[in-house]
Amino acid sequence: MAENEKFEVRDKRIFNQEGEQVRETPDDKESAPGDAPEFHEYNEGLPPVDFISFIGSLGASALMYLGEKVAPDQPEGLKDMAGAKQMIDLIALLEDKTKGNLTDEEAHMIQTLLYNLRMRYVRESEKK
Repeated sequence: MAENEKFEVRDKRIFNQEGEQVRETPDDKESAPGDAPEFHEYNEGLPPVDFISFIGSLGASALMYLGEKVAPDQPEGLKDMAGAKQMIDLIALLEDKTKGNLTDEEAHMIQTLLYNLRMRYVRESEKK
């Protein structure tokens, strides 16, 4: 930095050294709450976030651990049986903890998914 250049230092702290609030919000416009993009802008083109899509994404992860290719850019043949078991156990935990709070469709989906994943896990375990 050249000697004749000036720069400005601005204190953007909300509280002073004594802990007293000196202003409501930072005066930095970029960090103002109203300037942040709306949540829906981040999700354009994606399916809605609901319990069924959440459980479906966990099921897809379990299938990936079982070596199933679920995405076009995913390499084939990657198996992680411990990861698959943990994901299946996680879905079972969610089934148990949400019992009585699910719609019929959600309950049927999680039961069917768990059955299919467990059967696939057993088949893959026997291949060793």
